[in-house]
Amino acid sequence: MDQNPVRSLIEDLGKELSQKTPSDQIFPYGKIQGKSITPASFVQILDVEKPRRIAFVDGGDGILEESPNFMIIINRVYFTIFEGKKRIPASKLKQRLEFFSYVVSEVRDGDEKKVVSYNTKLFPYSQSDFAYLPDEVDLESKTENTSVLQESRLVSLSRRFAEWSLAEKVVLEELEEGDILVMDGSLQTGYKNESKYASSLYDAAQKQGVIVCGLTKTSRLIMESGEPLLARIQEIAEDVPYGRWFVEIADMASSDNRGHMLATKFHPNSRHVFRFEILRDQFNGMDGAEKNEILASIAANSHDIAMPGYPYGSIDADRFAQVRKNELDMYRGLMKAEMSKITEWKRLQKYTLTTRFHDDLNWVTS
Repeated sequence: MDQNPVRSLIEDLGKELSQKTPSDQIFPYGKIQGKSITPASFVQILDVEKPRRIAFVDGGDGILEESPNFMIIINRVYFTIFEGKKRIPASKLKQRLEFFSYVVSEVRDGDEKKVVSYNTKLFPYSQSDFAYLPDEVDLESKTENTSVLQESRLVSLSRRFAEWSLAEKVVLEELEEGDILVMDGSLQTGYKNESKYASSLYDAAQKQGVIVCGLTKTSRLIMESGEPLLARIQEIAEDVPYGRWFVEIADMASSDNRGHMLATKFHPNSRHVFRFEILRDQFNGMDGAEKNEILASIAANSHDIAMPGYPYGSIDADRFAQVRKNELDMYRGLMKAEMSKITEWKRLQKYTLTTRFHDDLNWVTS
């Protein structure tokens, strides 16, 4: 009798995962000190009479054209402001910024071997938009890997830096003392020179008295048993007598991540628990009432019927920052029209054929 490999895989994986003994101990990540999570660790989020104003910042990007030695990318960054369920119009800044960028590789002589440098140039719609954008020199990176353009990191490079840059402008121009800024994702930096922009934002926010937070949609953190951290916390929370809560996970205590990490549930009917960070220097100076006020203000914005427990401001920011597939097709058409007008592109067009054959084959065979 033939074997069903999919059924065999699912059965075997189910047995493998079920054999793991649940743990309440967090895996010690680098300088993150592992700690035990129990129902007593959870703190209830209580309602506040007047939620604080919150600005949400997000970004999106997409590849328009690529070859082994260049990429053309469309980037978009956006912010929105809410107070509870009420949308607050921006008073000074444009809320959405769209710009194009290209990344081109160049082989150079290193100390011992050849290195590849990746240089980025930015192309906004107007000269004034450069005030929102990072400096091009800070987007340069190098590698000794000459085989491929480092696509996954380089695609989001310009957009990620622009998010930090826009966030700082929002803090300085749109927010006041006591307001909250929520970045999409953690407060961790991973690119060369990225901490320069994050630190500039943090300095401005601390000077203005604006609380900086990061909300992460997904998490790969685990417990010591290997179980997903947030899933295990959700299991432990079944013995917690309230529907909205936060629990402290760890002080990240590293130069590339200045956040104090929490797990949060913002609505009793939410199916999701989120990783949430508050700038460590600010969190350590808060008393219990202020911590509650920050989280309760976000909970007051987390009643959207389509996704209870996730801030509507984050949904709104994602909607207007996202670059959709149909938009990519439109911009690609516009770009090809411009290419056809420039003599050099008749020769350079063959560069893109080195990466496009798989797409062409899929079109023929689909």
